[in-house]
Amino acid sequence: MNTIPQEQLTHKQLKRLAAQRQVYSDAKKIQAVLITLSVPCVIVLTLLAALFPKFQVYVAFWGITIAILDSVVFTPKQKSLQEKAAKIQQIFDCDILQMDWSTLNSESRPAPEAIVEASSRYKRIDPNYSKLQNWYPVSVGQLPIHLARLICQRSNCWWDAELRRRYAVLGVFTVVGLTVIVFLVGLIGGLTLEKFFLVVLAPLLPAVVLGIRQYKEHTEAAARLDRLRERSRELWNQTIRGKLTPQELTEESYKLQNEIYDNRRKNPLIFDWIYRRLRRKQEEQMNRGAEELVEEALRKP
Repeated sequence: MNTIPQEQLTHKQLKRLAAQRQVYSDAKKIQAVLITLSVPCVIVLTLLAALFPKFQVYVAFWGITIAILDSVVFTPKQKSLQEKAAKIQQIFDCDILQMDWSTLNSESRPAPEAIVEASSRYKRIDPNYSKLQNWYPVSVGQLPIHLARLICQRSNCWWDAELRRRYAVLGVFTVVGLTVIVFLVGLIGGLTLEKFFLVVLAPLLPAVVLGIRQYKEHTEAAARLDRLRERSRELWNQTIRGKLTPQELTEESYKLQNEIYDNRRKNPLIFDWIYRRLRRKQEEQMNRGAEELVEEALRKP
């Protein structure tokens, strides 16, 4: 009853998905560089400072420098790429979910050349776009577009929230583990209070700040997505009970899509390896959840 399953497999739409995935990956590479400079490098420098006292001043300088670079260089560039990727994904959603870009608060559309360039780079690792197929549950094809659209939006919110909750927990364990290791190094080295500050606390600062920020941002993002998912469920229930017309639901879906886009461009990033690890299990859960909603709609008199 709608073209979502077929349209999302067209070459044009797969290229858009490839482009947004590549641009997101570019942003994640910046984040990976920052984490590398803040975590593994800190451990190595701390060990060197414990063995060779002359390195202590340099270790302190390293920690302060990375904290400054994070605020001035890394984070602004990362946010710029993230917004670009969110816009490309919004173009995909507009076509697939049959929504008018001009009615959405997405500002200017990304240049077609930018999409071509990014998708070409992605194609080097996935020539057939095999990892991008069936982005939305195929089962929604059995429903009218106003209902299918809402299920896809709900799936988006559920998927993203689950990933962020798991990532936040992983981040906490990483920071705690790093802190324990660095403190043990300081204790074993028998450092004085002054040296302990220079060798342990100063270089550890960027990693702690990053970990706290990541945990806070991901848990807040998951909470926002949960609220959007609950909103989509309320709209679903109202429509199934006949309290919302297809036109009214479409208007509400536009509002929901604006919030989904706003979250995408602001939400913190999740590394690809975590996504790949959780993808299969979450895809099964997402598809099953969509199938239950489809069945509920088809049972409606």
